[in-house]
Amino acid sequence: MSGETILVVDDSPTICKLVELSLTKAGYRVETARNGESGVEAAQAHRPDLILLDFLLPDMKGDDVCRAISGNVSLASVPVIVMSAKGEEISECFAVMPNVVNIISKPFSPDALLAVVNHTLEKAEQEPASPLAKAESDNHIDLTTLMTGEAKDESPARPAVDTTAALAGDLAVVSIADVLMLLQDRGYTGTVNLMHGRAQMDIYLGQGRVEFAGAHGVAEEFLLGRFLVSGGHLSQDALAQALEERKRDGSGELLGAYLCGRGLLLPADLRKAMAKQTAALVFESLRWGGGRFTFRPTSELPAVAREASLSLAVDGLILEGLRRVEEWRVIEQEIGDFDMTFVRNEDKLAASGRGQLLREEATIAELVNGRNTVRDLIQISKMGSYNVTQVLFRLLRSKLIRRRVAPVVV
Repeated sequence: MSGETILVVDDSPTICKLVELSLTKAGYRVETARNGESGVEAAQAHRPDLILLDFLLPDMKGDDVCRAISGNVSLASVPVIVMSAKGEEISECFAVMPNVVNIISKPFSPDALLAVVNHTLEKAEQEPASPLAKAESDNHIDLTTLMTGEAKDESPARPAVDTTAALAGDLAVVSIADVLMLLQDRGYTGTVNLMHGRAQMDIYLGQGRVEFAGAHGVAEEFLLGRFLVSGGHLSQDALAQALEERKRDGSGELLGAYLCGRGLLLPADLRKAMAKQTAALVFESLRWGGGRFTFRPTSELPAVAREASLSLAVDGLILEGLRRVEEWRVIEQEIGDFDMTFVRNEDKLAASGRGQLLREEATIAELVNGRNTVRDLIQISKMGSYNVTQVLFRLLRSKLIRRRVAPVVV
């Protein structure tokens, strides 16, 4: 969905700006108002498709604004999402407000905001605005509603919901971050399966903690070997030789077990690499803006997850992952194409001194030669796309490198 008008009523300039940036980037038209009175006037003037309303405004309370809006016949059916700080007792105030359809707690992530906005607008197309949903605990989104399939997409291309799963849904409606947080809070054991295009990922949870993650159809940078090399546990040559020998032997062992069994890798080092690999896969899943998820609870996890037993805290992974997602969005404004090439600014490098660069910065700077694309840099350095683009972004901003511009034929 795109093009709908959303009115944001909040006295905080920062909140208004952040919400406006997130929603306009998603294709929505955004109008803002800084108090209740101007919010009512803006609603009458712009006839929005949805209103995001702060609970506490300098001149009016949010429920008073809702009454004023619902009293206008032409605005009575406009759905309202109330934005509130955690701890504010607001449910009773809005329980009888027919135009209030959900509550989102501050602070919220851009993904959580977009999920609840998209879901609300989709539902508004199918039926009149419903009473306030009773969200579970402090979740940003009414996960029970989203996961039981009430937000339906009638597109014939979308796969049917897996009715055998305990939870299932659309990643365009509810983010994997909210799913994992819910499962952590409930202390569930089981497998979360994610499907995004040709990529498929399994995240294994034991009592609400991530024990292991594996994937198919993802980029090579998520393979275990890269984390073994980048972590200094194995040289690139040793890894290549081991892979060749395993292929020649026809061994069906997993790479980690094969290396440990031949004394090439310590179990403790394997565990460290697997933890980084699992974290990287979870971070990648947070970038998926579409696809499907299912969760199946089990009494016992598969052997690969039991043996890994990483026991990573979900909230820590989500916090770091969302930070990376936000940073990635900034980086993509400069480096949005992996076929871009760069050249070194030799004068600038000589003036600042290569000795001032961090090891990974020096590595990428040496590989920048006007021919290697970003994709080549990722492949050669074995550092991963996030790390390489992060370094390139720093070098660009420091003017130590610049984009290679193709000559123009006159």
